[in-house]
Amino acid sequence: MSKRTIRIVQEHVRISDPHVTSDNAERLSILGNVFDPLIRVQEDGTFEPALARSWSLSPDARTWTFDIRDDIQFHDGHPLMPEDVVFSLCRMRDEDIPGELGTSGVIRGYLAGADIARAGAHEVVVKTPEPMADLLDLLCEIPILSESAVAALPDRFVGTGRFRVEETGDQLVLESDELRLIWQAEADASKRLQAVLSGEADIAAKLLPRHAAHPDVRVERSTTSVCATFMFNFDRRLVRNEHFRRAMNLAVDVDTLVREVMHGAADALTGPLTRRHLGFDPDVESWPYDPDAARREIDAGGLRGEKVLVDIPAVLPDEAPELALRVAAYLSDVGLVAEVRTETDRPGYANQVRYRKIGDMACFDSSPASTFRVFREKFHSGFAGPWWLGFANRDFDHLVDRARRTADLEDRRHLYRLAYRILRDEAPWLFLYNPVRLTAIDEDSSVIPSGWRPAAGGLLLF
Repeated sequence: MSKRTIRIVQEHVRISDPHVTSDNAERLSILGNVFDPLIRVQEDGTFEPALARSWSLSPDARTWTFDIRDDIQFHDGHPLMPEDVVFSLCRMRDEDIPGELGTSGVIRGYLAGADIARAGAHEVVVKTPEPMADLLDLLCEIPILSESAVAALPDRFVGTGRFRVEETGDQLVLESDELRLIWQAEADASKRLQAVLSGEADIAAKLLPRHAAHPDVRVERSTTSVCATFMFNFDRRLVRNEHFRRAMNLAVDVDTLVREVMHGAADALTGPLTRRHLGFDPDVESWPYDPDAARREIDAGGLRGEKVLVDIPAVLPDEAPELALRVAAYLSDVGLVAEVRTETDRPGYANQVRYRKIGDMACFDSSPASTFRVFREKFHSGFAGPWWLGFANRDFDHLVDRARRTADLEDRRHLYRLAYRILRDEAPWLFLYNPVRLTAIDEDSSVIPSGWRPAAGGLLLF
């Protein structure tokens, strides 16, 4: 009996070293079928076992113990051992392991100084130098490889996942005992959609917002952790003025941006977290569109006629140029003058933001699914992480520090909600929207497993 073959088209089929830090969904979709982490995150933000049967956390939130499965083999026959887990976690903090779009060293910053070791026949213990109650947020993103599997890269990709890599290049082929997945690269989203409409493909990933309501195909909407925003640079005089930050969030009609720019394929943000984040508070209201109130804030701050320097990338988010034009018009309406600068080098742009070599605000699509990472890397003034742009609030820092010492999930959620409210009110960003990820699926296909839909974040896992 021949294997069922599922044909998938997506933006690219590049995979490279699985330990390179990345939040690119195309790359993670492929790797997620070939490699396994210790635990997996679900759509609601909870975790389920993968290569770890179970885990526990000490009351001081510093010692994690993982029970490693003893019934798993790598594709080359090598049995999974606790030493493979230790090796992988240690390698992720190696200074030689790079990251994409400015993410180099992010994981290293959390595992640096941790004692990672085998304990007993099937256990791995991770002792962090400081409390880290949210460590699972990080570990769910780390594929487990053996030393021999790493040595085989990039010629062979050897994991423990359901699928083996049989072919790489412009076409990538993954095979299990029952299924063959053929991944084709197509940079044009409209052509990806057309491939499903014409029957040339069964699944098309990352459609454009305008495809959300296409009448001739089933389009799945997957929640993401992405926050499309303009981040404020607190090195700048304007941004340190609280009236300016409030005025910006009152002056922009986010609902119209969602409707007209994103074609409804997004949800307005109420702060720097999405529904997928621990600590998201559904009772927190978004900033209203109120240009009169924005003008009052501008007058109160003595800001009328001020020039606002706005930096954007040409892509990622791809709608950044249109957002900039619309935001500039909103600012003009309330008495400010926007000057927009566009950067075509996207990795270079990420570094400009990271090192605060930007104007008053910069368009960015922030995406960690971990509240711990969002708060520590972007807003905690004591940690001053890779995307911290100078915001400082002592009460916020204290809440985040308490949360990382709090092992109980619900207690931690409460602390994060309090911190979330502070960020909403302090407005260190211009909060825009949380885009959904759109995937076209051929409803007439007989090869897609019954009931299958994209996993958390829109990843294509089988």
